[in-house]
Amino acid sequence: MKALKNIFLINAIIEITGGVVVMINPDLLLNSPNTDDMVLNISKALGIAAFTMGVVSYQLYRHELLNIRGSKMIALIFMLYHVLMAFTFYSMYNIDITPHIGATGLHLVVSIIFAILYFQTVGIEPKSRK
Repeated sequence: MKALKNIFLINAIIEITGGVVVMINPDLLLNSPNTDDMVLNISKALGIAAFTMGVVSYQLYRHELLNIRGSKMIALIFMLYHVLMAFTFYSMYNIDITPHIGATGLHLVVSIIFAILYFQTVGIEPKSRK
């Protein structure tokens, strides 16, 4: 369960940090110097969502809510979230919406780390044939 607990801590640190940075400076996600208020507010909303997800993840870590029945499912959801965000940011980078590929790499690396930690917790055992 230690590895599963680390998933929640790592996710909390990344999402809270990223959320605060994007809320303070939403231009970091964008490539256009002349962004309108709507685009900036959508970026801020994404920052708020990331921050909230980080706080939830930290609460799962801090209060050791890992004994709840769905904690492994929650860890899988966080892993899937990071995979989907990696694909999304990669497509945004390809069409020049974001100026750099950093968010893609970060989310991809985090999803790989989460997969390793998840499988350390769950274990991979082949089913025996009877």
